[in-house]
Amino acid sequence: MRISIKYKLLAVMLLLSVVPLGVLGMISLQDSNNLSNEIAGEARSIGEISIEESTDALTALGAELMKVKAEDVAKQVEIYIKEHPDMTIADLRNDTEFRSIVVQDVGETGFTTGMDADTLVILFHRNTADEGIDLHDKKDTNPEYYKLLQSGWGYIDTSGYYTWTDENGDVRDKYGYFVVAQAPTADNVFLRIGATVYTDEFSGPSKQTEEKIQEKLDEAEGKISMKTSEMSTQNTVLIITILTILIVTAISFVFAASITKPLHRLRDVADRVSMGDMEDTEIEITNEDEIGDLAESFQRMIVSMKYYMSKANRDSDRDEESGE
Repeated sequence: MRISIKYKLLAVMLLLSVVPLGVLGMISLQDSNNLSNEIAGEARSIGEISIEESTDALTALGAELMKVKAEDVAKQVEIYIKEHPDMTIADLRNDTEFRSIVVQDVGETGFTTGMDADTLVILFHRNTADEGIDLHDKKDTNPEYYKLLQSGWGYIDTSGYYTWTDENGDVRDKYGYFVVAQAPTADNVFLRIGATVYTDEFSGPSKQTEEKIQEKLDEAEGKISMKTSEMSTQNTVLIITILTILIVTAISFVFAASITKPLHRLRDVADRVSMGDMEDTEIEITNEDEIGDLAESFQRMIVSMKYYMSKANRDSDRDEESGE
């Protein structure tokens, strides 16, 4: 039987809240003086587990976004180069339109770049001062990053995590996905497209949620301490259990819906596209996070596919007319 992500998240969070509270209820019958502290501590643990799982899910989603973005840009590069077979890499570097295709922003800190797939020399970068840098020089200064690039030798896709020093001199974790565009320039240069981003951007939404949860937990601890001093242990356990179930259910449902609703929309559009139906493929997702970025990348990919299919149809019509 197929179970949606929404109900899986709901079940997990309920299980994490109800089972510990049930155990605490039995213990508290023997020691009611420590009841409030134990419940508050368990509630805090539940919040920490929820944040950890949310962060892991957002990190995985962010990595998938980088993959989609790199593949999308690589496909656009292939189309452009095939339409301009006489342009050399020097011509393309001076082409404003082509530059706008290769170098695109991803989220707040991420962007795409283009390097020579064979020499690892940066040819297109958001910071033009970095263009011309030979990334073989990173072999000693940043071996993680260099090893990642070398693992893509032979024009295969490669991805992974590495550290990078930002513009403020801080060392931060970064993720990158690299794809080689399968279309050479007139002077036989293959471009490797890379989509990179600082990983702390992935977990940004969960960090904001963590702050809110901590604030609510602090308030809850105070209320629990006050109420448990006025009520019997049994009533306290029962009321807190019911309230916890209701609160966790509401939070879980809203959180799960915020993730699954846009994903369902993307799935429906993807199903129509896979059947060749390019009508009603507008994706109205306003999320200002990785899911929104994924929707924008998917929309651009659909536009590219429409253009490519239209061009193929025109070529087919010309072939039929010439055959007649």
